[in-house]
Amino acid sequence: MRGREQSCRHWDATGKNIVFLGPSGSGKSEIALNLAILAAGEGGMPVHFFDMDQTKPLFRSRWARDAVERSGAVFHSGLEFLDSPVLPDGVAGCLRNENIRCVLDTGGSAAGARSLGQCISGEDRNTRALYVVDVYRPFSDERSFLEDLSAITAAARLPFPCIVSNPNLGENTSIADVKEGHARLLEILERNGLPLAFLAVRAPLLEAASEWADCPVEGLTLRLGPGGGPLK
Repeated sequence: MRGREQSCRHWDATGKNIVFLGPSGSGKSEIALNLAILAAGEGGMPVHFFDMDQTKPLFRSRWARDAVERSGAVFHSGLEFLDSPVLPDGVAGCLRNENIRCVLDTGGSAAGARSLGQCISGEDRNTRALYVVDVYRPFSDERSFLEDLSAITAAARLPFPCIVSNPNLGENTSIADVKEGHARLLEILERNGLPLAFLAVRAPLLEAASEWADCPVEGLTLRLGPGGGPLK
């Protein structure tokens, strides 16, 4: 427990490869997109974003491809064959390439994470996993969260992830909702010895959340909208 806490205590986005895991509807695609765009805007190594979703979710990061490419990042996604998504080419090679950074948005189930596991070496020390939790999402009670966390992490063949708190009730989420949901998740993490990476909130709530949150806070620009497409 102590080692995992230390690895997440000072969150930053400087890891070479960052993989976002979590169940469908947790908000991992929005967070992955924001992090990739932020990293590309900071310069340094070229950023490659991989849409690894194989599970037909409600929102797909590929709908925000234009925004990612405008930031200077390279966007990778597989084509769809008979409405079934195909794994993007070149994942394993990019993960091993020391001259680029990769951000991966992985499918929202153990089956989706398994596609990533095919590309991960058991000795990969350049890739860190972040597991996104929205306590307001259905089936996000403590037992379900821990079961999903174990199954998805094992399928992805990655070391135990740090947790991203994303308490979200949609566009009408208030700062009180964020505070209540975040506190609920912190209790679960404390009981189970799990490390927190950061709290994610919509950009308009960033300043208010930063005033009380005892952890790093990341503000999100929402890029995936309801109704099957990108926000306009």
